[in-house]
Amino acid sequence: MGVQFSMSVNNILNTSQSGIYASQTTLQTISHNIANANTTGYSRQKVTQVNAPMGLGVQIRDISRQLDHLLDRRQELGMSETGSLDAKSRFLEQMENIFNESAGEGLNSRLGDLFTAADYLVDNPTNPVNREEFITRGQSVANYIQKMDTTLTGLLTPVDKEVDVLLDDINARLKAVRDISAVITGRGGSDAPLDLLDQRRQMVLELGKLVNIQTLDMPNNGMQIMMGGGQGLLADSVHAATLARSTVKNALDPTDPSKTTDFKGITLDGRDVLRIQGGELGGLIEVRDTLINGKNGFATQLQDLADEIRFQFNLIGSTTVGQNMNTSQTGAFALGTSLQTPINALVTDATSPLYSGAPVDFSRSQDGEMVFAVGKDANHLDHIVRISVTRSMTIQDVVDAINNATDQDGNTGYMSASVTTDNHLRIQSATGQYYGTLSDSSNMLTAFGMGVLFSGTAARDMGVNPALIDDSNTLGVGRMVAVYGDPNDPTRITSATFDDGDNLGALAYSRLRDVKVLIGNQTATLTGHYAAVSGALGAVINQNKESMSAQQAAQDFLETLRQSTSGVSMEEELTDLLRYQRTFQGCSKMVTTADQMMQTIINMVG
Repeated sequence: MGVQFSMSVNNILNTSQSGIYASQTTLQTISHNIANANTTGYSRQKVTQVNAPMGLGVQIRDISRQLDHLLDRRQELGMSETGSLDAKSRFLEQMENIFNESAGEGLNSRLGDLFTAADYLVDNPTNPVNREEFITRGQSVANYIQKMDTTLTGLLTPVDKEVDVLLDDINARLKAVRDISAVITGRGGSDAPLDLLDQRRQMVLELGKLVNIQTLDMPNNGMQIMMGGGQGLLADSVHAATLARSTVKNALDPTDPSKTTDFKGITLDGRDVLRIQGGELGGLIEVRDTLINGKNGFATQLQDLADEIRFQFNLIGSTTVGQNMNTSQTGAFALGTSLQTPINALVTDATSPLYSGAPVDFSRSQDGEMVFAVGKDANHLDHIVRISVTRSMTIQDVVDAINNATDQDGNTGYMSASVTTDNHLRIQSATGQYYGTLSDSSNMLTAFGMGVLFSGTAARDMGVNPALIDDSNTLGVGRMVAVYGDPNDPTRITSATFDDGDNLGALAYSRLRDVKVLIGNQTATLTGHYAAVSGALGAVINQNKESMSAQQAAQDFLETLRQSTSGVSMEEELTDLLRYQRTFQGCSKMVTTADQMMQTIINMVG
């Protein structure tokens, strides 16, 4: 009987010991939760107790984190979107300043000033002050477009440098996740280091803000990380991929591989990544290659607008005549290196690597006729020189056609052409003769830059014709009038007249403010096109802001949900603290009672 009693006392001691151990472990976990209540990314830990077999007290089955894996995945995806929107927001604000018209100092106001100067020319075309003002306003437009392009494209380099910094950051973070995964998986699933799992989760969330990722749980608390497109970034603790710059430049337009940006693509372990979306990396690349520099990017739209402004004003200038008419003119545009190439085969896109310097507005040329009126003064413009040109001709062919041209009576020598030493086209009339352009249905004179207002091949180098800056009297504000004096052929021009006070050219400049032109798939005035570009940028900025607000609200909501599941509730922890403290005290009391019983037995035996 004494032996049985002794065994019962031992059972009480063992049972009480298990309760003390379980309570102690739980109290330690509770204190750990309370200490980390404000630790970012910490997940509440919970001790799960089960009854021991044979009625011998309690056992700890496991200590686990309180998690909702679905919420974790949604947070990972949300971080990627947040990173992308944040990256775009920083540069969209700078782009907005470039197109800002709020202070009345933007491109729209400068175009308005140019048209107003044209109105003054209409009222008084012979006033030299009005000519100077028109040229000055034109120079203001050109300089501002050049400044806008320089500032806008100037954002590309800092964006690309940020891409380099991000690649290094992503690589470092991948290696850090790999290293911590090695520690976690090295411990095995039965003794999981819960705090390290929380740290890894926080590291993955921060990585997800930089690049769009997806995670996949592996055995023994391992993890695989992939990019949004399925490319592997992390294979558990075995391999962390390396992102680097490619040797191949990005395509500006996927449909035209010949056009590339100045920026290299990205490789993943040496293999080119065709597309990166999401995260700060994806946001920066979208800013660089789509919003600014893309096929429909805002730098491209500004370029298209600059091209149209240049062409429309120059189209008028090439068929106007200065107050003193002309004895010679030199084109504002260099001819390039392909004088023997058919015009319709010339590359006129200045951004193409195949561009050889040809006048870019040859893209607007067509088969047609250039008509000049030549004479000894404005009252004797009796020689009409017609020159037929086609796009299948070369530049040299056009030069030869001008040199071989005859007047209406078959006489040669009234007009000639040559290529200057600095590679511009020069046309001139015979000695003692003056000339002016009656018409040009081919647009070739516009392309060569004869009498035009604007120079340059793109927004980045747009300027005013140097000849006008040197001598404002060469600005054409009037137009010659054809005389049809052949009774047998009413369509035949026999001579022309010119009034040095004529304002038809200035009137054409003034009326250009209301002329609708086609750019892309939209028809509008020049100022209307600019307003559309500014409005489109504003829409992108507002959409990004709204998306940021919505995304932040979604992330806050997810965090609230996560806190309700994984966060530390001080009320619950303090309640558990009291409960398990009482359990600990009760078990301790049982040990004391068992000890007293054992002492009684010993005393009885003694």
